[in-house]
Amino acid sequence: MTNPTAQTRTPLVDAHTHIFLWGENPREGYLSERTRRSWLTRLIIRLTGIDREQGETLSEKMRHRLLRHLEASRIDYAVVLAQDAVYRHDGSRDDASTHFYVSNDYVLDLAKRSAKVLPGCSINPWRKDALSELERCHAAGARLIKLHTAIQGVDPERKEFDPFYARARELDMVLMFHTGYEHSCTVVSQRYTDPGQLARPLGHGGVIIAAHCGTCALFDPEDYYPAFVRMMQRHDNLYGDTAIMASLIRWGSLKRLSLEDADIRSRILHGSDYPFPPARLPYLLRTGLFPPERRNPLDMDLRIKQSFELGEGYGDRVLELLGLGT
Repeated sequence: MTNPTAQTRTPLVDAHTHIFLWGENPREGYLSERTRRSWLTRLIIRLTGIDREQGETLSEKMRHRLLRHLEASRIDYAVVLAQDAVYRHDGSRDDASTHFYVSNDYVLDLAKRSAKVLPGCSINPWRKDALSELERCHAAGARLIKLHTAIQGVDPERKEFDPFYARARELDMVLMFHTGYEHSCTVVSQRYTDPGQLARPLGHGGVIIAAHCGTCALFDPEDYYPAFVRMMQRHDNLYGDTAIMASLIRWGSLKRLSLEDADIRSRILHGSDYPFPPARLPYLLRTGLFPPERRNPLDMDLRIKQSFELGEGYGDRVLELLGLGT
């Protein structure tokens, strides 16, 4: 993995991007039949033009689009996240309940293909080999692990996960937890997405990122953002990222976040949630009708978010957390 410290200027980093795989090679990754047929999946493919990319399969087209956008982007590095499967409490894998999967090896290989890719592995702590997989990913160069609370069925408060949290702390691995309502895929439980449930992993002392800052859509029955703010006030090892916060259904989230005190804003990281595109309409007064960044969703998302006061170091702070900063 290329060391970002070699940059001659302050780099720009997207701490939260995704790669999706259709399922031609299920060992690498897949979307379930239910997910492939959903209206949201079909809408994203149409809006993003994935079906017009180079490649013989949809998975190849998705990979080509990500790498093409990264290469042309102002973004210097992007953490590309894997997505582990659902596991039963006995440690066995539950493929029937897994609707979105990307293997750790796939994102580790992407990092070899592109110097702009930083691998973000994903480990469901219910799996029998969670500790050995954590060590394997660390040895392969990953410094961030994503736990998708809602989709993977991970309740952060379970005491059974203490050895996993402790080992991650020993390895200086950053743990990223999905927070806030999940809409893009079938969930095990929305209750697990409450940032107030992160006290147990935070208690181990490692760096924890609350993805999406607990924000929810305008129509969701609960608002977890206040819980995110309370947890940020109590734990200085908690960070948040702005992934998906430029979407139409969360259009007020960035303004809300920009009004928090300086201590909270100093721990906010840039994240896009690519390939989910940002919405331009709510931000026309900030970006203009035809901003040059509109042709690249990574750049458009960054342009929108940099128009808000999100603290010094917003664009590169994650490198220090990953042990890659100066």
